[in-house]
Amino acid sequence: MNRNELINLGFKSLVLLLVSATIIESIFIINVESREDYIYNIYLIVLQLLILISLFTYLFTYKKVKEEKELAFQANEEIEDELILKIDEIIQSKHADSDFNVVEIEKEVGVSRPVLLNRFKKVKGTTLVNYIKKVRLSKAEELLVSSSDNISEIAYKVGFSDPKYFSKVFRQDKELTPTEYRKQRQLDE
Repeated sequence: MNRNELINLGFKSLVLLLVSATIIESIFIINVESREDYIYNIYLIVLQLLILISLFTYLFTYKKVKEEKELAFQANEEIEDELILKIDEIIQSKHADSDFNVVEIEKEVGVSRPVLLNRFKKVKGTTLVNYIKKVRLSKAEELLVSSSDNISEIAYKVGFSDPKYFSKVFRQDKELTPTEYRKQRQLDE
């Protein structure tokens, strides 16, 4: 519970306590001098009981609505998680295709581009295009260390159609050229 909810709950509890005390006080009034005072006291008691009932109803409804909102939020998160997992699977299976792009993901997932891009960025914290680039670079790192293929072959294997662009992107990400990265990793081992 956050601070505002605690203050709100405390205020409601205080109102409930005051209404209850007033009802009890009204019931035990001894000095009823006339019939009008007696009717007025009964009127006050009924009015206070109605206020008390409405307060209990409000508290119950507030709690129920809050629980429903939490359930809806959890269901929405689960749907987003499934969507992101599906996108990850698609990227992992097709990252090596140089023609692979966001349009293909959009078609396979069945979600419009704005919705797809917004949900992805909300969950992953990066754009879909940058994520695909990161996956390709990660695969390139593995190939640079584990294979003896030249840089151009590795660029094509991980889905880049231009080896120069691959080298440029790799250098921006790792602050080393692919060749320098390979040499450094071989020295580390």
